[in-house]
Amino acid sequence: MSDRPDIKKKEIRIQKPAQSLTAFQRKVAAGTIDKAPGLLKNLLFACLGVLVVVIVAVSWNFWQRHKITQHETALSALLMGAEGNRAAPGPPSDKEARMRDALPRLEALAKAAPGASKAVTNGILSAWKLELGVEGVALPGPTDPWSRLRLASRHIALGQAKEALEMASPLHGRARPDQAWSQTYWTTLMQIRQLENDRAQALKDYAEYRRLFKSQESTGELDKLLQMI
Repeated sequence: MSDRPDIKKKEIRIQKPAQSLTAFQRKVAAGTIDKAPGLLKNLLFACLGVLVVVIVAVSWNFWQRHKITQHETALSALLMGAEGNRAAPGPPSDKEARMRDALPRLEALAKAAPGASKAVTNGILSAWKLELGVEGVALPGPTDPWSRLRLASRHIALGQAKEALEMASPLHGRARPDQAWSQTYWTTLMQIRQLENDRAQALKDYAEYRRLFKSQESTGELDKLLQMI
């Protein structure tokens, strides 16, 4: 009689796995076992896809900024080299010789210029060709913001700060983040301040630029120009 309870306990232990096995077989037959791993796999692939898109976007943005910085550094060095020593300027013929020597490099920079830098570089190139008397070169009149900026760049290349400012000034009130040419305008304005050697006004212009473009990253060009004034 004392062995009867143990037999019942053993029977209960045997029956429980049997019930679990039956339930498992029903789940397999219904296809519910594989649904959770499949959903997790799809979610993982979706996350990986988003991560790849973000990495590509960040890499592209970084590459673009790097190309613009490279271009602006090369252009600035070329212009400074052609300008020569401002403290002790030589005869105009020396500057002309330097410009003629640097013209092929400027043409190459204009051809490879990235983004908004292309308009400014092409404007400087046209101004150089006009100053050097290269045939078949003519600049359009100030019919739109881009043409105004090209003409302003021409005056900058010729060392005519006043004329450059007069050409660019009508754009000041419209040079906002929603305009494609606005970054070029602020760069041109800073170049004018550099030509004028007016650091006080350059600081005011820079502060206004940062206030208007506070939600955007700076390309670094204005910072470099400001340091050179």
